[in-house]
Amino acid sequence: MLRSMTGYGHDSRSAGNLTFTVDLKSVNHRYSEVVCRLPREWAHMEDRLRRLVLSRVKRGRVDVVAAVERASNAPRQADVDWALASAYVDAARRLAERFGLADGRPTARELLAAPGVWRVAEDAPPDDAEERLLECVEGALEQLVAMREAEGEYLAQDAAGKLANVVAMVDRMRSLAPAVASEYRERLRERIAGLLAGAAPVDEQRLAAEVAYFAERSAIDEELTRLASHAAQFSELLASGEPVGRKLDFLLQEMNREANTIGSKANDAGLAAIVIDLKAELEKLREQSQNIE
Repeated sequence: MLRSMTGYGHDSRSAGNLTFTVDLKSVNHRYSEVVCRLPREWAHMEDRLRRLVLSRVKRGRVDVVAAVERASNAPRQADVDWALASAYVDAARRLAERFGLADGRPTARELLAAPGVWRVAEDAPPDDAEERLLECVEGALEQLVAMREAEGEYLAQDAAGKLANVVAMVDRMRSLAPAVASEYRERLRERIAGLLAGAAPVDEQRLAAEVAYFAERSAIDEELTRLASHAAQFSELLASGEPVGRKLDFLLQEMNREANTIGSKANDAGLAAIVIDLKAELEKLREQSQNIE
């Protein structure tokens, strides 16, 4: 199924006293990029999370934000760094001796306020904590992919409608093209006849040569054939269900190139008007393809 590159997913899972919450957000990007934001003590999981996301997302930037909360009733205790506390006490004593201070002994409160003397010790995470985090990411990925697929279905339908307009324009130009040389012949004949004002007959041989040169220079059969071929390939890619965004970008570049060539060769107001509409429709398709995986 065709997918968009924008989406969002959320999930939360528990493991013992821990609760994992994961938010995934994806946006347009030329390539695949995964950016993870994890608590410092869980930074070692970043590579596994990135590989998990890339297994499901082939194109686009995905931001992974994971939060870990510990239950308020989880057992905790304060660990004291006794060696560091002793060093503070000894430093205070030496300061008192050096400067003749009355009492060089710091209070317990003063020691607890000193940097690094104590820290909150928490129970180690349960053995299955890492697996619960991965399951949480997987759950958020399911939502993200579902949203990308839902939007991708809409994009495919909309692109198919615009592509049908492109094919219709190609068919119209194909039907108009043969008459361009004939109309040019008549215009040229009338112009020459007006200039000669009956003084001499129109040289049919030279007229035919000029019309043949014009017809060769303004022929757009090859461009129309390539446009039709590109449109058929575009339609096949839309129906393939594979990540085709970059292929669609390439095809649209080629289709625009053919449209520009037809525009430069079209010596006909009707054809020129269709080319303008064609380029506008191709631009709409290009904007849509920018959001396809």
